[in-house]
Amino acid sequence: MDIIANKSSGKGNGAKCLEAIESYLNEREIQYTVHETNCTGHGKTLTKELSANGAQTIVALGGDGTFHEALNGIDFDKSRLGFIPAGRGNDFASGTGSACLDPVKAIADIVRGEHKDLDYIQIGDKRCLNVAGTGLDVEVLLKTAKSKNILTYAASLFRCLLHYKPYRVEVEIDGQTTEYDCIMVGVCNGTQIGGGMKLCPVSIADDGKLDVMIIEKPKRVPTVFVMPKFIKGKHMGKDYAHHVICESVKIKTPAPLQLDGEIYYDLDFDAHVVKGGVKTFKVNSEL
Repeated sequence: MDIIANKSSGKGNGAKCLEAIESYLNEREIQYTVHETNCTGHGKTLTKELSANGAQTIVALGGDGTFHEALNGIDFDKSRLGFIPAGRGNDFASGTGSACLDPVKAIADIVRGEHKDLDYIQIGDKRCLNVAGTGLDVEVLLKTAKSKNILTYAASLFRCLLHYKPYRVEVEIDGQTTEYDCIMVGVCNGTQIGGGMKLCPVSIADDGKLDVMIIEKPKRVPTVFVMPKFIKGKHMGKDYAHHVICESVKIKTPAPLQLDGEIYYDLDFDAHVVKGGVKTFKVNSEL
């Protein structure tokens, strides 16, 4: 077993989680090797090298960014990927139930070794595990990253909504193109972003489908007034929220994209689902 560990994830939670799973593995005399990441992109490089060298089980320990890097480095024909959530939001694990938030239970699931396959989103040459988006979510991520203060996603969202102006996007699904005055578009495999914001609470990570959520500017009330509904997932069915289930979608947008919280500036938003592409492990959570 090879562990890709981002010890700095979750404000140091990664280091605590690594200590916990090392204790579990050592007590049971299970062989493993830890590979610590030291910069952005290092997780992808490590995972790619390990997978190419025949590693059968690779475990990503960190937040959704670490998972994203491991997903983009692994060769699923050679390796299976386990997840130990250790970030601040842990949106993929929390929203899909695809990994236990308790690190000891999560590693126990991996050691038990029952296989499970999940979908992922393919966009160009990039893979996305949870949600790919454009618009307000990118603006919030950029504001949060640049802030000298510690801002939660929700707090940054509130500030951005006070000044954010919708822009025109074209969404093509099944050969039909529709234009929207958009606040954001999310192509979802998971259900939530930003540490618990329920962007698409009905999304299922192993149904072979993408859930496209298109959020327009509300016509009757200021956008900021609907934020509580948006955070709780109560926007579903509202006239400003459009939900489409499909297998592929093309979105023409002037804005950058975010994939699992990572920003991409020169990537066409042309997405399709890869059914059962993520070779991982079944969650039981009983030690």
